[in-house]
Amino acid sequence: MKSVSSISENFLKVEKMKKQIVTLVAGMILVSMCTVSAQHKLVINDKAQLFTESVESMLSERLRADSVELTSMIDTRSRCDYWYATLVRSGNDLQLSVTDCNDRSAGGRNLGSGIMKAIDSEKALLLYYAISDILKKPYGNGAETTPSAAPIELPSPEVLTLNHETVVPENDTGQHRSRYLFAPSSHNLEKGELYYNTLYFLVHDVQYGISDQFSMGMGTSIIGFPFYVTPKLTLPVNPKSAFAIGDMLIIGTWGARFTGNLLYLTYTRGNAYNNFTFGGGYLAVGGQDISNKIKAPVLNFSALARVSSHIYFITESYATFVKTTHYASYYDYNTNIYYEEEFGQDNFLMYSFFGFRFINKNIDVRCWQLGLSFVIAAFGEIPVQYQNSSYYSTDANTGNQVIPIPMIGYARKFSTRY
Repeated sequence: MKSVSSISENFLKVEKMKKQIVTLVAGMILVSMCTVSAQHKLVINDKAQLFTESVESMLSERLRADSVELTSMIDTRSRCDYWYATLVRSGNDLQLSVTDCNDRSAGGRNLGSGIMKAIDSEKALLLYYAISDILKKPYGNGAETTPSAAPIELPSPEVLTLNHETVVPENDTGQHRSRYLFAPSSHNLEKGELYYNTLYFLVHDVQYGISDQFSMGMGTSIIGFPFYVTPKLTLPVNPKSAFAIGDMLIIGTWGARFTGNLLYLTYTRGNAYNNFTFGGGYLAVGGQDISNKIKAPVLNFSALARVSSHIYFITESYATFVKTTHYASYYDYNTNIYYEEEFGQDNFLMYSFFGFRFINKNIDVRCWQLGLSFVIAAFGEIPVQYQNSSYYSTDANTGNQVIPIPMIGYARKFSTRY
């Protein structure tokens, strides 16, 4: 008969083996779960302009129930944690395609034409069912056997292969979202994009996307006077909101001894097609060739509204209060003495533009901007003793001035996609 100690040893060995088997099985299950759920985030490129805040919110809530996070922010270090969906129009139909981080098609759906006219809740529901169906069984969802749900291949960003036919999607008229007439929005250029903008073909400006959140630009007139540099950093909040901080350093050229600097912060609300921007900054201008040094806050408001498929209404305004220094003088003929006295004047200055942006229907990266600008100057009062004086003469302006100026601008984006 075996001893009690021998039986106890065998029992302990069996229990240890059980624990090892359980640990191994648990590890296999965890590895399997991690493999299945590696891609648990979804990014949607809405080229069809279907999304509204309501659609996005309802779709996000439904996907969250399936443990899928709808996001617009991509961590490039973990690209394979995301599915990449694209919505485009093909004729009157809306096409959905989903790919992984290796651009391998996970599946696609033809959502038909009715979804474009549906109410927001129906749009969100239809999108959810289509996306959920693809993600539940990617790479093998049976779409090949269903003509109405033929998968969409994406051989290039701008050309789709659908049912063995080449389809060119509608233009993306949101290409010019990074700026208005001249004022910047909080949206940034994508990495590698170059944006050219000109006013009257007399002032030329270029901006380059160093990354998706940081751009650098510069500009000048056709005579090279003055020259300015404009870095900008975008700070996204969510798909509909973003902040940006930037600077505009102006340098006198051709021997002009002056500098100017505008440090600003902007907030943009909306998408690439309808948005508005509030901005504020501090302007400082000085130098030997500037008689009136300027140190003043600057406020900005700009807006963009889609009027039709390729026409937008745009507006931008700047306003500032500037304190300037002036002189009052007179000559006393009785004593042959020349008198000169210094005084300050508070002035309100404003620049506004109202006009339209016309997107090229064939090449959406080109646009023309036409409208009317207004320069408004409201000069503050001068000291009473210098008003209507038969003795004193001053170099200060009084009263209000409104100067209308017709404006024309042209812009063109360059990138690897075009």
